Amino acid sequence: MTYSRPGIYVTEGPFTTNVPSSPATVAAAFVGTAERGPATPSLVQSWSSYKNQFGDLTANYEMGYSLYHFFTNGGRSAYVTRVTSGASTTTVATSSFAGTTTSNNTAQTVFKLRAPNPGTWGNAITATVSAGSITGTTPTFNLTVRYNGVEVENWSELSLNLDNSRYISAVLNNYSAYVQAYDVMYNASASAAHAAGTTYAVTNVSTPQVFTAGANGNAIADADWARTLRLLDTVEGQLTINLVGQSSTSIITNAISYVDGNVEGSRKNSFLVIDPDSTLTAASDINTRIQGYGSGTSYAAVYYPMLSMTNPAVRGAAALRDTYPGGAILGLYQRVDAERGVGRAPAGYAYTLQNAFGTTTNFTEATVGTLYNNHVNTLKNVPGAGVIVNGARTLIKTDSTKYIPSRRTLNYVKAQVEELTKPALFQPNGPRLWTSISGSIAKMLSGLYSSGALTGNSASEAFYVTCNATNNTNITIDSGQVNVEVGVALQTPAEFIVINVSQFNGGSTVTETL
Repeated sequence: MTYSRPGIYVTEGPFTTNVPSSPATVAAAFVGTAERGPATPSLVQSWSSYKNQFGDLTANYEMGYSLYHFFTNGGRSAYVTRVTSGASTTTVATSSFAGTTTSNNTAQTVFKLRAPNPGTWGNAITATVSAGSITGTTPTFNLTVRYNGVEVENWSELSLNLDNSRYISAVLNNYSAYVQAYDVMYNASASAAHAAGTTYAVTNVSTPQVFTAGANGNAIADADWARTLRLLDTVEGQLTINLVGQSSTSIITNAISYVDGNVEGSRKNSFLVIDPDSTLTAASDINTRIQGYGSGTSYAAVYYPMLSMTNPAVRGAAALRDTYPGGAILGLYQRVDAERGVGRAPAGYAYTLQNAFGTTTNFTEATVGTLYNNHVNTLKNVPGAGVIVNGARTLIKTDSTKYIPSRRTLNYVKAQVEELTKPALFQPNGPRLWTSISGSIAKMLSGLYSSGALTGNSASEAFYVTCNATNNTNITIDSGQVNVEVGVALQTPAEFIVINVSQFNGGSTVTETL
């Protein structure tokens, strides 16, 4: 491999020792459509944080329900990216506010407001101006913002004075979730656009100004999902990614290439959780869909069927709804990560899904077997216990990374090695550096082994780290490379428990297999 720029280069190989289980929590990432909100990755750490940025629960957008069930099931933090149309007609809603100049009392527009992101949602915004408490040469004004008739923001003592700490653009454009100011006729001592000695004032507007012309452009296309997914490039580190409600072959194969491709820009440290196609219930149809995703990858897993989950937006008989499971699954991933580490399978009777009251399809045992042979992780309704995840396989079928905890743990080990070796950049390349690198990595792995996260009778059986003259030669040193080999063996979960029950009767034994 040719290295074109300074950096840390982590690769995989068929090593022969054991893998760590980490208590670290891998951040989640959701990509989907929402009522409103940023079209760039935004960190949310609670349901209220999501709701403030992207809107409340609504039947028109599945992402809200995914995030609600994510936090309900133990999720702690997630990057949320809203998919919007990339069409040229995409616009934000806008409105204008009238005012006067003190020099000739001429009426004109002194500032405009617009929604901070695209969508017809902005058409439901109204804003009203009233006089502030400060009068004189630099009067202030108040701005009340309503959304769907409900007051959501109230900004007091705003100013058109560029030097004022309450200058309208500085306040709204940095802190408001509903409006941004533009085309402001600001007051300044002198400028090319604003004549010296001319001051602008806002005229009281008793009638709310209605925002109009917001649009999402054309219908959202597959290319919009692909473009939005790549915005996660700005988020460093591992991610567990879910494209809310998406199971189409083109969208998912593109997402798989993003997490596991051999092209520049593929993450190679993240994991994709794929939602089911809500229209498919027959095993043959589901298997055909999964086979359409390609020859298999260890960087993705798929779950079936849909879940029957709580709908907090309504009451009574309609309080349950069919919901894509990805949000609950990613929440479970973070819960298990925090409690047991990435080496623990996010599945089984120990971890029931919260706020899940059943599945939309109850597969027979034979169907479950058929699906699992195709590496489809099924969700199982267990009477008296709840809904459990009855599978822990990735989409690959050929090696030990066919298990979700194996792949995710290997991702974690790669990420930790990368972090621990960053201080080595531009250091003198020699035995002292090699020893330092080996020591820091071995210390991390030893800590995992001492805590019981690794198997083996000793630390030497649990892992190895090689960074010495055997893999760092004069040729690699002259090339500016430091080579590190970390040997790990991936743990595998117990999938099939076989119990032989022996009946002892007068000296004879009858054996049954459960």
